[in-house]
Order: sequence, then structure tokens, then C-alpha cells
Amino acid sequence: MKSKRLRGPRPYEPVSPDPGAVALLSERVRLGGPQVGSCWAVPRSCVRPRTLILTLLLVGLLCACGGDGGSGQSSVAMTGDSTAPPVATQAWTGHYVGAIQIADVTYFGDAVFTQDGEVRLYVGGAYDNGGELQLTRPESSEQFVGTVEMGDGQLSGSGLIIGQECAINAASRFCGQPVPADISATLQLNTDGSGSSVLQGEIRVTTSSGTETWPLNLQLWSDPLLATSAAAAGQYKELLAEFASAGDVTMNIDSSGKLFFQSANSGCVGNGALVPHLDGAGDTYDVTLMMENCNGAYAYLNGQYDGLALYTASSYWDYDSLLRMWLSKPTGEPPPAALTMLGEPL
Repeated sequence: MKSKRLRGPRPYEPVSPDPGAVALLSERVRLGGPQVGSCWAVPRSCVRPRTLILTLLLVGLLCACGGDGGSGQSSVAMTGDSTAPPVATQAWTGHYVGAIQIADVTYFGDAVFTQDGEVRLYVGGAYDNGGELQLTRPESSEQFVGTVEMGDGQLSGSGLIIGQECAINAASRFCGQPVPADISATLQLNTDGSGSSVLQGEIRVTTSSGTETWPLNLQLWSDPLLATSAAAAGQYKELLAEFASAGDVTMNIDSSGKLFFQSANSGCVGNGALVPHLDGAGDTYDVTLMMENCNGAYAYLNGQYDGLALYTASSYWDYDSLLRMWLSKPTGEPPPAALTMLGEPL
């Protein structure tokens, strides 16, 4: 049975230009200690009556001096107060999950930002505001592959939007036609003691018919497992990649990080490796993959890939561990292709 975090309000609100959405994100109930703003969070223990009375009086005096406790501090997250200290570059890094709006439809978004400025962002199926990863493959999807500069609460960079699921849905508008895109965002640190943060901004996509603006609202997920080759070892059932069908792909990763898989349906055979990014300074892996023997509509997937990977829970409240990979062919290698994968440990 999977253990779960204590459930609070849903962690994501639909994308909206109103920054008040951050307030809802900052109100999440968390395990491990008193909640922010609670003046009477006294430990339950065997305390003598006189000592307890003195303790409560002292806490009351402190709360009176401090006004309304933690609520003043949390107003920074709610209002985006300009007096908030600059956000350190390292605070940007990690795994973000939330919503991306394209035209009048809101989609699931799942991204990784590294300390040295690499970014991968998966745009999946319709967003349901449930606080969990999407475990099923959508009819079509995209991946943003790029680099960014981070600092002082601002992020900006550029890259490409690459179509996915093109063997299944070749009519998807980005299949075979990657397009340039720019990303910009601001980061707001939550002041609820969770150490989490909210990334809000937009992706500007240049298409043959003009420029599109995709607003995004992503919440930082805590994925505390440091990247090591040994930690990656195991077998994983692939849930999401288009070359996998009806559970026919099991990825094997050995203790040195070498990986292998094959699919009976698509014919694809993959060989590659996971190496801790920046020598294991965080929770992210660099991934290399060679895809061969893909046949039929899947033949476009053959070739060399690189990208990023990390371990993540299946929802904000779970403590299970799935292996997420964001991969793409190097720029200019035909035909273009990108893969977002999700492996479930066996």
C-alpha cells in the first residue's frame, strides 16, 4: 500500500492571468509540525498544569506582538509583494507539474529545470486539476526542449516545440515540423514552510500562421532522491511512450546506469545510459538512447536521443517512485522526434 501525504486543497488551479491563484497553492496542508499561522500549536505531552498555563500565556503574548502570526508572511505569496527577497538560481531547479493553456483548452504540463539552465517540458492531455501525473497516453502531445537563464525571480530562454505520438497521430500539427519558441516566467516562493514554489509565465510559439502565447502555471514537486547510477537500477514497465503497447516494454537498467528495452509491437530496440547530471549534484540524470529496428509508422523514431530523467511520485500526495524521461533527437537530425516516457518499477 502506498503511503500518502496529508491531503489539503488541490494543488493546482487552472491557468489564469490573475496571480491570486498562487494563494490557493500556498494554503496546502502539510505533514510534519504546526501549520503556518497557528499560534496554539503546542506539543501534546505530559506537561504539568502550572507549566502548561505559563506556556500558553507566553505563546499568547508572542502572538499578540506578532499580529496575526504567519498570515502576514504568507501574503507575499498571495500578492507577489515586491519586497520579497530575490530568488536564488538554485531555487528554480527541479520538477514542476501543472497546467498549460493553448487557445481555450488547458493541458497537463510536466517540466524539469536544471541548475545549469536546461529545460524540458511535456505538454500532455487535457488537464483535470487532480494533482497527479497523467499515466495514460494522450492522442497527441508536444515537448519543449530548450535552455534558460535564471535569477532574481525571473526566467527566460528559447528552444523548440517538437511533436510526439506522430506514429499514432501523424496529423498532429507539430509532427515533422518543430517550431521555435521562447519561454519566460517568474518564480514565487511559498511562505508556508513547505519549501515549494510556483512558476507562472508563458511560452511564445512561432508557427507558420503567427505567434501563439501559451500561459503556464506550474507547481514545484519535491523529488528528494539524489541521482546515482546504483539508485536507477531495476526493471520498469513503460506506461506512456508511443512505441510501447499493452505493457509490451520493460526497461532494464543495471547498476552502472546502462539501459535496454525492446517492443514486440513496434519492433523498437533501445540501448542507452543514465548518468547523474552535474555529477549527482541534484535529482536529475542525463540520458542517452539509441533507438533501432522500429518498423512501419514507428520507423521515424530510429536514431540517437539525449535528454533528462528523474524519479517522481505519481501524485503530489504519494511517496511512490516512477521514472520520468524527456528525450529528443539532436537539433537538425532528421526526421525530428521527441519521447516523453514514464516507467513504473516492477
